Amino acid sequence: MSENTTTTAIAPFEENTQSLVNGNIWDNPTAFNVALRMANALASSTIIPKDYQGNPSNTLIAIEMASRLGTSPMQVMQNLFVINGRPSWSSQYIIAVINSSKKYKHELKFELTGKGDNMECYAWTTDRDGKEIKGPIISMQMARDEGWVQKNGSKWKTMPEVMLRYRAASFFGRLYCSDMIMGIYSQEEVYELDDGDFYVSPEVTIAQNANAEVIDANEVTSNEPADPPPIEVDDATGEVIEPSVSGSEDPQEKPSEGQQAMPGYERKF
Repeated sequence: MSENTTTTAIAPFEENTQSLVNGNIWDNPTAFNVALRMANALASSTIIPKDYQGNPSNTLIAIEMASRLGTSPMQVMQNLFVINGRPSWSSQYIIAVINSSKKYKHELKFELTGKGDNMECYAWTTDRDGKEIKGPIISMQMARDEGWVQKNGSKWKTMPEVMLRYRAASFFGRLYCSDMIMGIYSQEEVYELDDGDFYVSPEVTIAQNANAEVIDANEVTSNEPADPPPIEVDDATGEVIEPSVSGSEDPQEKPSEGQQAMPGYERKF
């Protein structure tokens, strides 16, 4: 009896924990509550990044992303940065997650050619069928044309080889491994790109503007036909009194031609 009772008590938690691991917390209220309790516990820690300390909402997002990526919330929090309101991965994390995915036969490699202002780099690897997969070429000329070099505090001036590799990795990741990084830009890209450089799908634009207009419930009119006015009968004659139309004016009360009623005053005849 006690064994059955114990099994019944922990089964729901195991079921909801499994839903949490599968990233299915938004359509499962109980799993969401489990994730929220975890977020509150983690947010009270002092060894997690500042963006998450005392912020259960941010921590909850990190837990959800970790469950989808099959990694730990701590790893997500350590490598997910919020810059100008946009989440971004560290470039080291993008490289690490591609290498640890075992999707390719070997780790991501970088082909660096040229010197000085003529340096170029691309990331490449080999898939399981032996086909070489190459990412886009990133060059110092591109960095200058896009304005990355001119940004205040830019590392393109002091460590161009590293920045070329980082940018080549993030381009490769979004092109071939978008499911692993969820299409999120690297932190260097978010810092360097302007708002107009980010692609926003039409679906996202529609969703953002869907509730932009505030609707006053008192101003909403119903499409249903209005109830007919009650029938009134003159007690003296027994005749039906025709209802007056709202907004109509008595012709006798209209100003005569050449006469104009002044606002705020009553005309007397």
